[in-house]
Amino acid sequence: MSPRTVGVQNIDALRLRLTAAVTLDELHALCREHSEALGFQHFVYALRVPTHFADARLIMIDGYPPGWVKHYFEQSHFDADPVMAYCTRHVVPVCWSDLSLEPGSQAERMMQEAAGFGLRDGVTMPLHSPQGELGILSLAVDAPAEEARAISQRALSHVQVLAGYLHEAVRRVSGLLHNGGPNLTPREIECLRWAADGKTSGEIAQLLGLSESTANFHLNNAMRKLDVVNRQHAVAKAALQGLIQPRPF
Repeated sequence: MSPRTVGVQNIDALRLRLTAAVTLDELHALCREHSEALGFQHFVYALRVPTHFADARLIMIDGYPPGWVKHYFEQSHFDADPVMAYCTRHVVPVCWSDLSLEPGSQAERMMQEAAGFGLRDGVTMPLHSPQGELGILSLAVDAPAEEARAISQRALSHVQVLAGYLHEAVRRVSGLLHNGGPNLTPREIECLRWAADGKTSGEIAQLLGLSESTANFHLNNAMRKLDVVNRQHAVAKAALQGLIQPRPF
């Protein structure tokens, strides 16, 4: 299948339709339409929402071949997936055929299994959100190697635009744009930030010009709002949800 030309006007129209979408089903239909216009038969968008370290919330728009996603999670392929490994470290799209796979590795075997489901090559765009979410958009093609690589290479810039607007639309539709977590005060955030750097209550009090009891008061309030069991848990959860970040900015 040869990709149709996807021009600037079509991209702008897609942006408007993504912005107007109000359900995940609408977004699914738009993803299918645009991925097919680019020459791909399959697509998937996954959003990992950092609710917990051990078991995050996952939102998916699944346009992959039947059975692959179930098989992927049953086999814990995410631990060996070279595309996933790429997405955790980068912010630009990648063609799967550009990934370096060690012969005989779990990553190579996983990609061979994917090819058996019709996911022979593709392009993936990672998206990192301020609140710590990781979004991943993948478009995949079932075609001979040379043709599949050409389709993927041509789609790189379009996928980057599509992924950004889709990511924002999914966050909006899922209620994440206006859910910034607990409403911590500036002083609670300051205390947590210093606690994250290993400072004691006494040191935090000295740094902020407070009494030690006042520093503990703010830390305890933050722990209560975060619904955690101790200070270490509070720091981890606040960092996970993007509530505390390094300064400046």
